[in-house]
Amino acid sequence: MTRGPTPQLWSMKTACILTVAALLAGGSAVAKTDDIVELRTPRTTVRASVDATGLQGPDLRLRMTDTTLSGQAFQRPVDLNLSDQRIQGTVGQKPVDLSVREQPGVVEMSGNFAGQPSSLTLSPDELTGSVGPCGYNLIIERDRKHYSGTRACGDQREDNVHVAIPKTLGGGSASGRMAALSLLLSHP
Repeated sequence: MTRGPTPQLWSMKTACILTVAALLAGGSAVAKTDDIVELRTPRTTVRASVDATGLQGPDLRLRMTDTTLSGQAFQRPVDLNLSDQRIQGTVGQKPVDLSVREQPGVVEMSGNFAGQPSSLTLSPDELTGSVGPCGYNLIIERDRKHYSGTRACGDQREDNVHVAIPKTLGGGSASGRMAALSLLLSHP
Protein backbone atom coordinates (compact mmCIF):
# COMPACT_ATOMS: atom_id res chain seq x y z
CA MET A 1 0.00 0.00 0.00
CA THR A 2 1.48 3.34 -1.07
CA ARG A 3 0.81 6.32 1.12
CA GLY A 4 1.00 9.94 0.04
CA PRO A 5 3.05 12.66 1.70
CA THR A 6 2.25 13.52 5.32
CA PRO A 7 0.41 16.78 6.10
CA GLN A 8 3.62 18.18 7.63
CA LEU A 9 5.53 17.54 4.39
CA TRP A 10 2.77 19.28 2.41
CA SER A 11 2.83 22.35 4.65
CA MET A 12 6.65 22.54 4.45
CA LYS A 13 6.48 22.34 0.63
CA THR A 14 3.72 24.94 0.55
CA ALA A 15 5.71 27.29 2.79
CA CYS A 16 8.77 26.84 0.55
CA ILE A 17 6.76 27.57 -2.59
CA LEU A 18 5.14 30.67 -1.03
CA THR A 19 8.52 31.98 0.15
CA VAL A 20 10.03 31.57 -3.32
CA ALA A 21 6.98 33.23 -4.90
CA ALA A 22 7.23 36.17 -2.49
CA LEU A 23 10.93 36.60 -3.24
CA LEU A 24 10.28 36.56 -6.99
CA ALA A 25 7.33 38.94 -6.70
CA GLY A 26 8.94 41.70 -4.70
CA GLY A 27 12.09 40.91 -2.84
CA SER A 28 12.57 39.63 0.62
CA ALA A 29 10.66 40.74 3.68
CA VAL A 30 13.96 41.88 5.19
CA ALA A 31 14.56 44.30 2.31
CA LYS A 32 11.06 45.73 2.69
CA THR A 33 11.58 46.60 6.37
CA ASP A 34 14.43 48.89 5.31
CA ASP A 35 11.83 51.09 3.57
CA ILE A 36 9.61 51.70 6.60
CA VAL A 37 9.53 54.94 8.57
CA GLU A 38 8.30 54.36 12.11
CA LEU A 39 7.56 56.23 15.33
CA ARG A 40 7.01 53.87 18.27
CA THR A 41 6.14 55.12 21.75
CA PRO A 42 4.62 53.37 24.78
CA ARG A 43 1.22 54.75 23.70
CA THR A 44 1.26 54.50 19.90
CA THR A 45 2.98 53.21 16.79
CA VAL A 46 2.90 54.97 13.45
CA ARG A 47 4.38 53.20 10.41
CA ALA A 48 4.46 53.98 6.71
CA SER A 49 6.18 52.43 3.74
CA VAL A 50 8.46 54.72 1.78
CA ASP A 51 9.04 54.56 -1.97
CA ALA A 52 9.89 56.92 -4.83
CA THR A 53 6.33 58.27 -4.92
CA GLY A 54 5.92 59.06 -1.21
CA LEU A 55 4.74 57.53 2.08
CA GLN A 56 1.81 55.17 2.51
CA GLY A 57 0.35 53.87 5.76
CA PRO A 58 -2.83 53.94 7.83
CA ASP A 59 -2.09 57.48 9.08
CA LEU A 60 0.07 58.87 6.24
CA ARG A 61 -0.88 59.05 2.57
CA LEU A 62 1.62 61.45 1.04
CA ARG A 63 2.87 62.02 -2.49
CA MET A 64 6.41 63.38 -2.80
CA THR A 65 8.12 64.96 -5.78
CA ASP A 66 11.37 66.91 -5.91
CA THR A 67 9.44 70.10 -5.09
CA THR A 68 6.28 69.06 -3.18
CA LEU A 69 4.93 66.90 -0.38
CA SER A 70 1.13 66.66 -0.39
CA GLY A 71 -1.74 64.46 0.71
CA GLN A 72 -3.04 63.51 4.16
CA ALA A 73 -1.27 63.05 7.50
CA PHE A 74 -3.35 62.05 10.54
CA GLN A 75 -6.52 63.19 8.75
CA ARG A 76 -5.09 66.65 8.08
CA PRO A 77 -4.45 67.99 4.57
CA VAL A 78 -0.78 68.54 3.73
CA ASP A 79 0.44 70.92 1.03
CA LEU A 80 4.16 71.67 1.27
CA ASN A 81 6.58 73.19 -1.24
CA LEU A 82 10.19 72.02 -0.99
CA SER A 83 13.37 73.74 -2.11
CA ASP A 84 17.01 73.14 -1.21
CA GLN A 85 16.82 75.34 1.88
CA ARG A 86 13.13 75.81 2.63
CA ILE A 87 9.85 74.06 3.41
CA GLN A 88 6.73 76.22 3.03
CA GLY A 89 3.00 75.60 2.87
CA THR A 90 0.29 74.33 5.17
CA VAL A 91 -0.52 71.35 7.39
CA GLY A 92 -4.14 71.19 8.50
CA GLN A 93 -4.68 74.80 7.33
CA LYS A 94 -1.84 76.00 9.60
CA PRO A 95 1.27 77.66 8.14
CA VAL A 96 4.64 75.96 7.69
CA ASP A 97 7.79 78.01 7.10
CA LEU A 98 11.03 76.18 7.84
CA SER A 99 14.64 76.83 6.90
CA VAL A 100 16.73 73.74 6.16
CA ARG A 101 20.51 73.69 6.41
CA GLU A 102 22.55 70.67 5.40
CA GLN A 103 26.17 70.13 6.39
CA PRO A 104 28.16 66.93 5.91
CA GLY A 105 26.24 64.31 7.93
CA VAL A 106 23.91 66.80 9.66
CA VAL A 107 20.60 68.38 8.67
CA GLU A 108 19.13 71.21 10.73
CA MET A 109 15.66 72.66 10.41
CA SER A 110 14.14 75.68 12.17
CA GLY A 111 11.13 77.95 11.90
CA ASN A 112 7.41 77.28 12.29
CA PHE A 113 5.64 73.97 11.69
CA ALA A 114 1.84 74.02 11.63
CA GLY A 115 1.95 77.38 13.36
CA GLN A 116 4.32 76.30 16.19
CA PRO A 117 8.01 77.09 16.70
CA SER A 118 10.13 74.10 15.66
CA SER A 119 13.83 73.27 15.55
CA LEU A 120 15.15 69.80 14.71
CA THR A 121 18.63 68.35 14.15
CA LEU A 122 19.22 64.99 12.46
CA SER A 123 22.71 63.46 12.46
CA PRO A 124 24.04 59.91 12.17
CA ASP A 125 24.22 59.80 15.99
CA GLU A 126 21.16 61.70 17.23
CA LEU A 127 17.76 63.18 16.52
CA THR A 128 17.04 66.13 18.81
CA GLY A 129 14.80 69.16 19.00
CA SER A 130 11.11 69.92 18.68
CA VAL A 131 8.47 69.71 15.98
CA GLY A 132 5.08 71.21 16.70
CA PRO A 133 4.01 70.18 20.21
CA CYS A 134 6.63 67.41 20.62
CA GLY A 135 10.27 67.56 21.71
CA TYR A 136 12.74 64.71 21.13
CA ASN A 137 16.05 63.58 22.59
CA LEU A 138 17.02 60.40 20.72
CA ILE A 139 20.36 58.70 20.06
CA ILE A 140 21.22 56.05 17.49
CA GLU A 141 21.12 52.43 18.59
CA ARG A 142 23.84 49.87 17.93
CA ASP A 143 22.03 48.57 14.85
CA ARG A 144 22.51 52.06 13.30
CA LYS A 145 18.90 51.87 12.05
CA HIS A 146 16.86 53.13 15.02
CA TYR A 147 17.03 56.20 17.23
CA SER A 148 15.87 55.70 20.84
CA GLY A 149 15.30 57.95 23.82
CA THR A 150 12.66 60.28 25.22
CA ARG A 151 10.04 62.69 23.97
CA ALA A 152 7.68 65.18 25.54
CA CYS A 153 4.42 66.27 23.90
CA GLY A 154 2.80 68.98 25.96
CA ASP A 155 2.88 67.76 29.58
CA GLN A 156 3.18 64.08 28.54
CA ARG A 157 6.75 62.71 28.85
CA GLU A 158 7.55 59.31 27.35
CA ASP A 159 10.62 57.11 27.66
CA ASN A 160 11.41 54.17 25.39
CA VAL A 161 10.59 56.08 22.18
CA HIS A 162 11.96 54.65 18.92
CA VAL A 163 12.22 56.22 15.47
CA ALA A 164 13.33 54.37 12.33
CA ILE A 165 14.30 56.49 9.30
CA PRO A 166 14.99 54.64 6.04
CA LYS A 167 17.65 55.98 3.70
CA THR A 168 14.96 56.29 1.01
CA LEU A 169 13.00 58.91 3.00
CA GLY A 170 12.99 62.15 1.06
CA GLY A 171 14.65 60.66 -2.01
CA GLY A 172 17.98 62.23 -1.13
CA SER A 173 16.55 65.71 -0.52
CA ALA A 174 17.24 67.14 2.94
CA SER A 175 14.06 69.26 2.71
CA GLY A 176 11.97 66.24 1.71
CA ARG A 177 13.39 64.12 4.53
CA MET A 178 12.82 66.84 7.14
CA ALA A 179 9.30 67.62 5.87
CA ALA A 180 8.26 63.96 6.09
CA LEU A 181 9.92 63.56 9.51
CA SER A 182 8.17 66.69 10.78
CA LEU A 183 4.78 65.25 9.89
CA LEU A 184 5.57 62.00 11.69
CA LEU A 185 7.24 63.52 14.77
CA SER A 186 4.63 66.23 15.35
CA HIS A 187 2.02 63.55 16.07
CA PRO A 188 1.38 63.56 19.84
